[in-house]
Parts: sequence; C-alpha cells; structure tokens
Amino acid sequence: MADISEVFGGGKLSYDEFLIKAGELGLEFGDTGEMRRAYEEQIRGIRCTSALERELDRADVRNRDLVSKIIDMGAVTVDEDGVHGIAEQISALRESDPYLFSQKEKAPLTGGGVRMRTGFSHTGESLDPDTMSDADYYKQIKRI
Repeated sequence: MADISEVFGGGKLSYDEFLIKAGELGLEFGDTGEMRRAYEEQIRGIRCTSALERELDRADVRNRDLVSKIIDMGAVTVDEDGVHGIAEQISALRESDPYLFSQKEKAPLTGGGVRMRTGFSHTGESLDPDTMSDADYYKQIKRI
C-alpha cells in the first residue's frame, strides 16, 4: 500500500483538491460527512413531501391537512425507484374512513334514455368549421 502522503500529493494539494481526492477515495473529513448526511435527509424530506402532495391530489381528499397528519411518514421509504408507502396508507384510509374523501357521483342520464333533439346531425358528417365551406357553415348555424 502506498504511503497516505503520496496518495494526497505529499501535502502539495490545495484544500479543495484534497477534498476532491478524498471524495474519489470515499473518505470524508471534517464537516463533509455531516453536511452530506444533512443534505441527503433534506432531499429525502422534499421527496416525501412532494410525493404526499401528489397522492393527496390523486385521492381527492376533502381535508388535506388532516389526512397529511394521519399519514405515518416514518413508515415511508425512499430509494432510487421513488417514494413508497404513502399510496398504501391512503388506500387503507379510504377503506377505513371514506368520509375523508370526496365521493365522485355518476352524472344522471338526462331524458331517461329518450333521444333529445339537439339540432346536430348524427349521421357521421363532419361539423368541423375548418373543413366546411362558408355557405355550409352559415347554414349549420341557422339550423341550430
């Protein structure tokens, strides 16, 4: 094994060059390791918060603050593939407490299945104004 002073240029490197070389070797000196861990924890928090916001949007939550306090962020994991554990908690919460979520109602059919006259032809002809002549366009407007 080479002498450590030879690896680091025998004391001829600047501080920045020293830190770069140490990083290449996987060594951490001084506050570098602590700063890196704090930075990684901050990034993890940002990723978790944005993932929670996305999931709350998808779930159509009535009270975002309440549901976000219910979610156990300690059970959430972050890896290279993304954030895991939030969607599972929200779906379990949807099952146990459905009143926290907006219920999407199906729109009733108007007319009870009776064909309603709209003034439009349903024969398959194009009613796109860009493909019509001016005369056909004005005829269509008069019909409506």
